[in-house]
Amino acid sequence: MVLVSGVGFFLLDQLSKRMVHSRTAESYAGGNSFPRFRRVAHREAFYERDGARVLLVLLWFAAVATSILLSQSGAWLHHPITSFGLALALGGAAGNLADILRWRYVLDFVDFGWWPVFNLADVGIVVGLLLVFFNSF
Repeated sequence: MVLVSGVGFFLLDQLSKRMVHSRTAESYAGGNSFPRFRRVAHREAFYERDGARVLLVLLWFAAVATSILLSQSGAWLHHPITSFGLALALGGAAGNLADILRWRYVLDFVDFGWWPVFNLADVGIVVGLLLVFFNSF
């Protein structure tokens, strides 16, 4: 269930980014809609370095391995909501990591105007970690 949820969320994130990438201009503001959808390439100099991208991949695999170990230890991550939250967080992190590996930037597109522009992967990471945190205690 965790694997299916994580992969499913990763695919949803990638599909949304593919649609935004192909259908919106970087300056598109979406008229008067709320939220507005506009393509923003979140670039960091760190993403350009080969060693940095390798490090990010290794950190993602370390997070997956740690999650498996914690789950099998019997002490953590046994509640279904906690497992779902973990799947969302890892799937979201994989989505942003895929952007960095493919484009060397993270594609953001949801713009509320008063908050930094973000994407579905960011939502998965934040909501997922909140679910893990609040259901672990």
